[in-house]
Amino acid sequence: MEIDRWIPYYEAICSDLKLDVNRDMEASRLLADMLKDNRKVIPRDSVMDEVGPLVSGRSAYIFGAGPDLEEELEQALIEKADEWASPSKNDVLIAADGATSALMARSIRPDLIVSDLDGDLEDQLACLGSGSIMFVHAHGDNMLRIREAVPRLFGKVVGTTQLDPMRGAFLYNFGGFSDGDRSAFIAEHFGASQIILLGFNFNEVGDKISGGGSRSPLTPDQERLKFRKMTWAFALLGLITRPQVRSFSQNLPLFAGP
Repeated sequence: MEIDRWIPYYEAICSDLKLDVNRDMEASRLLADMLKDNRKVIPRDSVMDEVGPLVSGRSAYIFGAGPDLEEELEQALIEKADEWASPSKNDVLIAADGATSALMARSIRPDLIVSDLDGDLEDQLACLGSGSIMFVHAHGDNMLRIREAVPRLFGKVVGTTQLDPMRGAFLYNFGGFSDGDRSAFIAEHFGASQIILLGFNFNEVGDKISGGGSRSPLTPDQERLKFRKMTWAFALLGLITRPQVRSFSQNLPLFAGP
């Protein structure tokens, strides 16, 4: 998504969720500085050169952390387990943060991880060690996690922001607000042929996925905030017209296109 098109949506989200733009800026600068200082991270241009061929022309399966993820994942594995375990697979697998643990529990390594560092870091580090590419996001509420996690990252890591990435900021903005819809915008940006969503339930909030794929309940306040974020995620996904965004469980387009 072009940044000029994204910013009005970002401003509307900030207004609705009472987000502090200055804290988002502070978090973005923190993430940029810490990635620059981390010598274990591969230079971002080299990583970005690898993402394009990995995604372009392929079906992007994006795994969210909704309450239907485990059921839909088991259904998908009936057809796809052997292919997804193969290094020569034709699909690209993108895990939105905590969904990484659900995949790893089934011996499936995602090609891309899109995370604001709220999921289980140990599972994500294991994926990095096996060659996954990680898009790490900065926002005003995750600065502590950035400070704790970024020094431990290594390999193929790219930083993202929800602000206009200023010159020299060392971060990218592909569009999207939550890990799930941001995953779809990344797939769009790099030329996926279609986007298939698993674990995206816009009517029900799922418990948090922890290490090993287990779940732990959210507080009522966390549930309310999560539901509001899902409302925005659904609206933002409607902005993607090419490639087509499909629901795995219904095997239908999520939105009726032209």
